[in-house]
Amino acid sequence: MNKICRYDTLVTLIMIDDKTFESILSLCKFNLSAGEREHFKKQIGDILSYVETLEEVDTLGVDPDLGKALEPRGFRADAQADGLAGKETAALSPHFQESFFTVPRIIEDMEDTGGEG
Repeated sequence: MNKICRYDTLVTLIMIDDKTFESILSLCKFNLSAGEREHFKKQIGDILSYVETLEEVDTLGVDPDLGKALEPRGFRADAQADGLAGKETAALSPHFQESFFTVPRIIEDMEDTGGEG
């Protein structure tokens, strides 16, 4: 970990190792160029550094359910609205077939992975 001073605050820069980074990329199914990989790796390190900074915040005496108190009370009334016509909806996605959005398959069959099931 490297430490730098940013905006008069000491920030720890977290660098993730290549094995962890490759694992993240495989889970995300990303295909990135070398430049994009370095940029993405730095961004992940920045996020982890920010989370580490948040962990240092003194939350003693803060109600852990405070978020519930900040939620709006009650629900808005349901109101019917006009939807999009078929052609307008189809224009929103490059993968639209017979009134459905289609997405690429990302989970392999159990037989493909050698698992049981």
